[in-house]
Amino acid sequence: MKVIGFTGNYGIEDGVPKAYLMADSSILYTGRPFFVPDFAQRFVATPTIVVRMGRLGKCVAPKFAHRYWDAFTAGYTVCASQSDDIRLTGLDRAFDGAAIVGDWIPVADVPDAIHELVEFKVGDQVAAKCCLADMRHPLEELVAAVSTRCSIKMGDMLFTGDAGEGRALIPGNHLTASIAGRQVLDVKVRL
Repeated sequence: MKVIGFTGNYGIEDGVPKAYLMADSSILYTGRPFFVPDFAQRFVATPTIVVRMGRLGKCVAPKFAHRYWDAFTAGYTVCASQSDDIRLTGLDRAFDGAAIVGDWIPVADVPDAIHELVEFKVGDQVAAKCCLADMRHPLEELVAAVSTRCSIKMGDMLFTGDAGEGRALIPGNHLTASIAGRQVLDVKVRL
């Protein structure tokens, strides 16, 4: 299983989203706490919508890309800043627990997954509100682009981009997210 993330892609800023890979050990499912590692001075959590691939594909044409994902959820990517070892900065997005994933909602269970509103909160403050339709580069383009470099397999996860501003994580933070009013993510930050 692959975990592929993108930077940017939401909002009005210019630029092309850039892809990065995370280890499968990076996945932290809802309900489990995020333990702040000690290899960096600061960690930033950025909200994102995550889609799950539901079939095998290689060189997928954009017009068929909608057939390749079967579920979506809310998530956060956590990135270390000011890490203690410059040789390992490429892993600042790939460490254990860096890919926080909520409960999956099957695409078949919602009438229009692209327009379902996802709300992210840190504590009581709303961190972002968005849907897949808000992306500057549509999901079909992302799936097609990824599939030219590597085969898409069932269970692969695609973190679609930074759906809101990153927030520094401190012990005691509570990350939550809901889709169409249904809570799908609940993670407490601990030392």
